[in-house]
Amino acid sequence: MEQIPLTAIRRESTGKGPAKQMRAKGLVPAVFYAGGQDAAKLTIEQAEIERLLRGTSGGNAFLSLTIEGESPRMAVIKDLQFDYLGKSILHADFYEVRADQELTLEVSIELTGEPKGMTTGALISQSAYTASVIGLVADIPDSISLDISEMEMGDALYAESLSLPEGVKLAGDDNYMVVSLSEAILALEEEEEEGEEGEEGAEGEEGAEGEEGAEAKAEESGE
Repeated sequence: MEQIPLTAIRRESTGKGPAKQMRAKGLVPAVFYAGGQDAAKLTIEQAEIERLLRGTSGGNAFLSLTIEGESPRMAVIKDLQFDYLGKSILHADFYEVRADQELTLEVSIELTGEPKGMTTGALISQSAYTASVIGLVADIPDSISLDISEMEMGDALYAESLSLPEGVKLAGDDNYMVVSLSEAILALEEEEEEGEEGEEGAEGEEGAEGEEGAEAKAEESGE
């Protein structure tokens, strides 16, 4: 898996007041956890973390974290805290990893090929866009390809069909659906329902006109 570069600086201040001042300057307070060492208090630019998240799957990224003045270290995001709107990052935690350490990461799933059962009106429905996998950092791919070219109408492919590199396995259940191919009948049913509603409306209007005509005739005849 490719390492994404991220730069941080050490900080001494702690507490809500200094943290609020940092955020006002576009900075995010963070903590870096390394085995057998005291947690390092860091500051990272908000724009840099947002850039990082845009290019990753749900915040799961393999990082080359450089603390100013020090050598890069391998790390992953351990936790992100957001504001109540879920937009601004309030705090970040990072965890150091070793090359020989197994990790569990979310990897994006990319569909390849054109289903041979594809016809006009058919619908490809992808229900899983990432897969949780376990493996060494060097073995985990940036994405997993799933070939859908052999799919026929009504077929579905499950996580067990994902092709994983040697040394990498799915974390947990492999019996969840990833993609299916079906006829898009919902749109046809909606059109039929709309047609039936239109017919019922026309009949109702005709009935109303008949009643109004009868009332007019009754008034003319003095009834």
